[in-house]
Amino acid sequence: MTKVDAQLAERPADGGLWYQRAVLEFEHEDFAAAAEDFAKAEKFAPGEYAVLWWQGRIFDATGKTHEAKAAMDLYLAKNPDHWGALASRARVLIKLDAAEAALADFRASLANCPNAQPDLVQEVAQAFASHGRVHEAVEVLESGLKRIGHIPSLQLKLLEIEVQAGRYDSALSRISGFQNAAARGEPWMEKRAIILAQAGKTAESQAAWRTLIRHLKSLPPAERDSHSMTLLAERARQALAVLLASTTSTPSPFTSLPAPKNP
Repeated sequence: MTKVDAQLAERPADGGLWYQRAVLEFEHEDFAAAAEDFAKAEKFAPGEYAVLWWQGRIFDATGKTHEAKAAMDLYLAKNPDHWGALASRARVLIKLDAAEAALADFRASLANCPNAQPDLVQEVAQAFASHGRVHEAVEVLESGLKRIGHIPSLQLKLLEIEVQAGRYDSALSRISGFQNAAARGEPWMEKRAIILAQAGKTAESQAAWRTLIRHLKSLPPAERDSHSMTLLAERARQALAVLLASTTSTPSPFTSLPAPKNP
């Protein structure tokens, strides 16, 4: 801000500098100042910057959802392939309960973003999953993993969505591949044991926890005694204990009483 202010003192009619300062103000949630500076950017450099999009984001951030949509509609009418504006309007449409239009914008956003980052991929996938489009959510994440690589956050989101949809077998079948591609397989071993329990496969979950515990014990001391592995071992022991307790039936206090005599 100090640098931009100094440049503006020398070049007060530079629309690009007003735009830079407005973006900084938006990021620091000084929305009133950002709105003023975006207006100045448009005044000194008309049509050169995505001012309408940013104005729509300001409206959205300040709770003016309908005004936000109107501003983004105007911007997208002239810039229909702007992936950022499409994603922003999708978020606004979700708030307006216009799910189908929102999902269409999210689709278009991903299609027009050549380097979509994990946060956007996860957001779009979650939007589809939240509106019953599990298959499409899975496709979004699979496509993201192919484009971006083995990103744990995307892998975990994929498992989360499938588990929430009750697609346990599909989730479990993915874990081996994730584990093979990971630098450390232990977190995926833990995830497998957890999902087996969620699927109601208690015996298999117990076996998975025992396998993890044995594996951790077999690690070299420097690895086995690390903070992360120590915590993991404790979680594994606790989870196994809980599962064992849940499958151990407590004898009824009445079983040792003599049978009643016939009258």
